Amino acid sequence: MSEPSAAAPNIVFILADDTGYGDVGCYNPECPTPTPHIDRMAAEGVRFTDAHSSCALCTPTRYGLLTGRYFWRTPSGHSLVMPYEPPVMEPDRLTLASMLRQRGYRTGCVGKWHLGLRYPARAGAGTRFTTREDEVDFAAPLEGGPLDLGFDSFFGTAGCSTSDPPYCFIRNDRVVGMPSVHSTEEQHALPGFYPGLMVPGWRAEDVDTTFVEEATRFLDVGAGTSRREPFCLYLALSAPHNPWLPPDFVKGKSAEGPRGDMNALVVWCVVRFRGVIEERGLLDRTLLVFSSDNGPMRGQYGHRSAGKLRGFKNTPFEGGHRVPFVARWPPAIPAGSVSSELVCLTDMMATFAAVTGSSLPAEAGEDSHNVLPALLGRGIGDPGRAALVTDTGPHRAGAGDFAVRMGKWKLILAAARDDDPPGWIPLRYLFDLDNDPGEQENLIDQRPSIAREIEYVFAKIRARGSRFVRS
Repeated sequence: MSEPSAAAPNIVFILADDTGYGDVGCYNPECPTPTPHIDRMAAEGVRFTDAHSSCALCTPTRYGLLTGRYFWRTPSGHSLVMPYEPPVMEPDRLTLASMLRQRGYRTGCVGKWHLGLRYPARAGAGTRFTTREDEVDFAAPLEGGPLDLGFDSFFGTAGCSTSDPPYCFIRNDRVVGMPSVHSTEEQHALPGFYPGLMVPGWRAEDVDTTFVEEATRFLDVGAGTSRREPFCLYLALSAPHNPWLPPDFVKGKSAEGPRGDMNALVVWCVVRFRGVIEERGLLDRTLLVFSSDNGPMRGQYGHRSAGKLRGFKNTPFEGGHRVPFVARWPPAIPAGSVSSELVCLTDMMATFAAVTGSSLPAEAGEDSHNVLPALLGRGIGDPGRAALVTDTGPHRAGAGDFAVRMGKWKLILAAARDDDPPGWIPLRYLFDLDNDPGEQENLIDQRPSIAREIEYVFAKIRARGSRFVRS
């Protein structure tokens, strides 16, 4: 383990689940949910206006954030880890956590994992691990999770915290309590809810408040360690993912209704944990980042959850993958900064390596670019970024769209679907985002040479890795 730089900050990355570009006041003044504390973060630091998740869905984005590479490079045949499915993260893959641990950081993961686990099978099942709920030995340790991928500690849930079984918390590699109660028909009627086992007394309303409590515990457990040892905490919230079941103390906080109340819960989590950091005298020695894993679901009561952008979660349009991204780290980040730099959550690997005064090895994070200069208000980040790629999921399963961004140009390559009629040619879109940020005018026929150039660069990125392809 190397000694961290004396100037190396603590790192806290808070990731909301489905918070859209239009769900935060500093991005959308018409947002019906008050977000003063996230707005304050932006006022004290930097707000990025052109930040993106690597996918318009959650599992691929989390993979990209933690590995610095696009999820479609993996052998996975579909984009979401479903309940009880095995890990999609390669066991020898350098992760953001293992990289920072090598640089002297204490690393913790609290919240939604959603990257798969290996579930031990009960005696007599005929296999060591299983994907069948009725065969799982919940008393045995789980494998392939955060502890095996560079995190010193973990507290969270296996999948979507309020809609995927098993409905229980996991501490490190053991479930907390015993999932022994079947979900009810009333719960099955909730939007997005997947039936399965839960621990007695499980309450979806308590998930995120429990995450904040455990994030606090992570800080306090390390309080006796040397103050020279920085920490990195990845706090992956469940809110505002559906089903929208806000706890009582945030009900009615938003004019949007239950979905908005869930975004109010996100704000509560941010301010509560910020307060914890501040109480412990760590705030100004901490790089604090807030973002979201993808675009939002459609807002309630006419709320434009993606702002003026076209599209929502799981679409290739900007509303599907352009996300809020604010960061605070005084005095390194000038207060009140606004950056139009093109950044992606995959960039955190190279950027956090640069924060520690190092760089990524050649074999890791092939789609991660160092955007630290942009974060610090010192101009653009990696000037060699040829293009940024986002997608909507399961390409090896015959579906999923790619969106490729080069400067102001964005090319969408729509995939063929199983229900397309014979001979159907999937649509392609080319947008000039400078002049058409709402993606209304398809220029594919007017500017075919631009489309061909982008496809050529995309082919090189697919073959080599984004950070090895220069513009």
